Amino acid sequence: MIVTLFMVEENQPREYSEEEVRAQFLRHVNRLVQYWENETRSPDSLSKLEGLAFSIMGAIDGCEGDLPKYIIAPDPHPEDKEYLKSQGKNYFPENHESGIKCDISGGLHELLQQYKTE
Repeated sequence: MIVTLFMVEENQPREYSEEEVRAQFLRHVNRLVQYWENETRSPDSLSKLEGLAFSIMGAIDGCEGDLPKYIIAPDPHPEDKEYLKSQGKNYFPENHESGIKCDISGGLHELLQQYKTE
């Protein structure tokens, strides 16, 4: 009975580690690359690249199978803000010491075509 209890506790659900999450995402992206390489409905390379980009954005947005939505936020060099301000230029939000600001994920795959350059 003690062995059974130990086995149950050892197999309890747990949070994925950072390495596991990274590996899952990268494996997914690699599968997407293989899929789009072999996709025959998109014969030219530009269509395949656009399909791959769209699929990666979908994965980031949480629209791909078992993967969650990911947070994407700028993380500029700590000196960028002051330098860019001194140059009269806009600067990215900082996320060095605070919570995430400027989470741009959550619709990227839907917006991708709107920002397509001709």
